[in-house]
Amino acid sequence: MKFKNSLLTILIMVLVASMIFSGCQNQSAAKKSDEKRTIIVGTSASYYPWAFKKDDVVQGFEVDVWNEIAKRNGYNLEFKLAKFSGLVGMLDAKKIDTIAHQMSITKERLEKYDFTEPYAYSYYDFAVKTNSEFKTLEDLEGKKVGCWLGGNGEKSLRELNEKNNLNLKIETYDGAPIEKEVELGRIDASWQGEIKTLSTIKQANMDLRMIGARPFYEINAYPFLKSEKNKALTQEITDTIKEMREDGTLTELSQKWFELDTTVKPQE
Repeated sequence: MKFKNSLLTILIMVLVASMIFSGCQNQSAAKKSDEKRTIIVGTSASYYPWAFKKDDVVQGFEVDVWNEIAKRNGYNLEFKLAKFSGLVGMLDAKKIDTIAHQMSITKERLEKYDFTEPYAYSYYDFAVKTNSEFKTLEDLEGKKVGCWLGGNGEKSLRELNEKNNLNLKIETYDGAPIEKEVELGRIDASWQGEIKTLSTIKQANMDLRMIGARPFYEINAYPFLKSEKNKALTQEITDTIKEMREDGTLTELSQKWFELDTTVKPQE
């Protein structure tokens, strides 16, 4: 009888221990399921109005778009700042998950990255001094033109130069305000996204104008390194961007920062 009681006590203790262990596992699983996924987004602190830093706060169109994406999917969001030329290297080294810096889809980039649904369509154009003689693309032949180093802007400018035999003297910049370089007369024109230029001219009351050629536009989307893990995430963000376009959120954010809707594909 004493043996049976001892055996019964041991069985009860094993059962209780098993229940406690199972409960701990369930609590751990529940806690893990409640944990939000952290997305690290690389962007710039000096690309007004797309992404910039003011009063130690990162803000702009890109930031608002990502805050909305995070809110709808329950992500924790972390922004890492760098010059544009360094962001791609950070993405390749897996220091960030994606880039929010008016990043365009190109044939070369598609070989390495999966892109989300486009969220913006951005024309490029030349900015010149208001009283300058430059009115057409051909007027810039042989002139000194500035662009951002390493981006699609530099690539497209070199292609445009070669295609039209413009013999441009191309100067590349990495963080310096190229609009100011035009205003100071150090270069004859700047080449970058039209929205960025117009916003800077208005904000700083600069004595510049666009020539109105608009020979090129890019398709902006968020890149992720190709992997099975990122494939599902890219699709989830794509679905959210589509939803934001359909319910008008993307348009509202574009109007807020640009005073125009850059989220609609231009008519060919």
